[in-house]
Amino acid sequence: MLKIPLEKIKPYITLIRLSNFIITAASVFVSCILAGATRAMIAEMLAASFAAGLIGGGGMVINDYFDLEIDRINKPKRPLPSGAVTRRAALTFWIILSSSGLFLNLFLPSTAGIIAIGAAAIIFFYSKVLKRTPLFGNLTVGALTALAFIYGGAAVGNIGRAVMPAVFAFLINVGREIIKDMEDVEGDIQNDAVTFPVKFGMRRAAALATIFLFAVIGSTIIPFANQQYGSMYFIIVNIGVNAVLIVVLASLWKNQSQQNLHRLSSILKYDMFIGLIAIYLG
Repeated sequence: MLKIPLEKIKPYITLIRLSNFIITAASVFVSCILAGATRAMIAEMLAASFAAGLIGGGGMVINDYFDLEIDRINKPKRPLPSGAVTRRAALTFWIILSSSGLFLNLFLPSTAGIIAIGAAAIIFFYSKVLKRTPLFGNLTVGALTALAFIYGGAAVGNIGRAVMPAVFAFLINVGREIIKDMEDVEGDIQNDAVTFPVKFGMRRAAALATIFLFAVIGSTIIPFANQQYGSMYFIIVNIGVNAVLIVVLASLWKNQSQQNLHRLSSILKYDMFIGLIAIYLG
């Protein structure tokens, strides 16, 4: 039996950002439940979750593929700039991941398949072009994250009930992406990537991130006020999500070092997972 050494596999796991894979798959699975999936639909739910995780993981790979020169400055220990994975191997890995994700859509409703194809195409175009455009790239990432919830609804035939989680995902991810651009500003300047903080400065970027994250806090009231989600949701979302967002914003304005911005970006990623728990329990 052929055994592949762990040290050969680890860089590829790092490339797909395993935590992002899990969060994406979990987001779709939860969105299926929120859309009214039954136990009889477990196969569709799993297929959609793994498909989204694979396509999203492929997005991480192709993003690193196009960001190689920037990452040589900002993230030299990543698999591509460190030499652990070649560009050609990364491109092949992206093709395998994306193709596998799209293949799983053969077992899902056609609407889900159309969304998956569109998402894979947008991810590629974003990584190659849109990421280096002020704000529009951030909005694209937010829209793709929101689309994961719409995709989950489509997989079980009920898009309408996935709209509110999609709104949350859009707002918090746009805020997070702006903070990530602030973190990467040095490498972006050296590689002529005109992101929002590069063009308008760190202070305005922080202000814009603040607007989006405050919008998240404000929007959490809507589904509780209209009785879409119950008291358990309201308790968890305020303690586990909104309180954390306030702490993140305070830290953002106090310390804009690269290390702290990276920490805040990571906190926001896991805060999204807490939001999913709140929605599920609510």
